[in-house]
Formats: sequence, C-alpha cells, structure tokens
Amino acid sequence: MSAAPNTARAFAFPARNNLDAIERESALAREAQLEAARADAIARGSAEGLARGREQARIEAHALLESSYREGIAKGHADGFAEMNAAAEALRGALNEFSLERTNMVAEVESFCVDLALAVVARLVEADETRAEFVRRSITKALQALAPEAPTAVFLNPSDLKCVAQTMSDLPVQEDATLASGTSRVEAGRLLVESALDEAFNQLRNAVLETKLKRVRKKSAKRKNSAPASEPDAG
Repeated sequence: MSAAPNTARAFAFPARNNLDAIERESALAREAQLEAARADAIARGSAEGLARGREQARIEAHALLESSYREGIAKGHADGFAEMNAAAEALRGALNEFSLERTNMVAEVESFCVDLALAVVARLVEADETRAEFVRRSITKALQALAPEAPTAVFLNPSDLKCVAQTMSDLPVQEDATLASGTSRVEAGRLLVESALDEAFNQLRNAVLETKLKRVRKKSAKRKNSAPASEPDAG
C-alpha cells in the first residue's frame, strides 16, 4: 500500500509555470528561425538583384559600345568621303587650270609658228632664186591658160630677165622696168595674164592670218562655254 503515492507522483502533469516557460521558449525558437529565414531570403534576394544588375549593366555597356563603334565608323566614313570629295574637287580644279594653260600654250605656240612661217616665206620671196622660180612657174601657167593662142610678148623685170633668159630663150621675152621684181606679164593678142610674187605672198599671208584668227575665236568660244558657271551670291 505504500507504493501508490510514488506512482502518482511519477505521472503527474507539469506545473502551469513550467508550461508557459516551454511555450515561450518554443515561440522564441520559431521566431528566431523565421528571422533567420527572412535574413537568408533578403541576402539571397540582394545577391540575385546584384547579379541581375551587373548583367543588365554589362548588356547595356556592350550595346553602348557597339553603338559608339557604329557611330564612329559612320563618322569616319563621312569624314573620309568629305576629304576625298575635297581632294577630287581640288584635282579637278588643277586639271582645269592645267588644261587651260596647255590650251593657251598651244595657241601661243601655234601663233608663233604661223608668224615664224610667214617671216621665213617673206625672206624667201626676197631671194633672187625664189623670184626667178616663181616667174618661170607663172609664165608656164600663163601659157597653159592662153593656149592655143601663142604668146606675142612676155614682159619681165630686168633683174628677173637675167635669171630666166637662158631657160626661156624660145619665148618673146622683153624687159619692162615698170614691173616689180617677181612679176610677169604674158600677152597673146588681146589676152593678158599677169602674175606678181608680192601679190601672191600677200594673198597667202592674208589667208593664213584669217585662218589663225578664226581658230583663236573658236578656241576662245569653246573655253567660254566649258567654263563652270559662277555660283550666285548668298546675299
């Protein structure tokens, strides 16, 4: 009978104070677990946000770099084209100036050659041999023009007669001091053919100078038409 009280004490419920303490400890433990979980979630969120931020920053930086690269290439191409156009324009200007200078030089050389040729011919016609040769040719042409009429008289300047007398001994050659040297007059009845070296040279010189003047005018008009039109003033 004495063992019953001990058994009752072994299975007795804990006291009210002890239960409150256990509950408080459990609540504190749960709260500590929740706080730890919340701190862990915050840390993970911060790490993920930072990683995403870094990735986004990397993507934006890469896009900015590519955009800057494209803009740089485009600007470089534009600057290159501008410089190339400026160089081409300068080259065209230089070529135009060179062409103009070459044209002027050719015109000057051509004019000089014409004047020189005329001067040479003028000196040649003063030579006795040249005048004698012209007289012989002009008499031959006159005889051909008067044929079949035979010449009745061939008049020459005395100096020319001395030069051609031997080669025209079969013709009725006579002196005429009124004729200039290099002039011949062939008569056949009422027909007459007169040739003068000075007159022939003057006709030749006038024809050459007229042709020269026409070429100069033509070239001048061509340069004027090919010259670029001046830009109107902005004002």
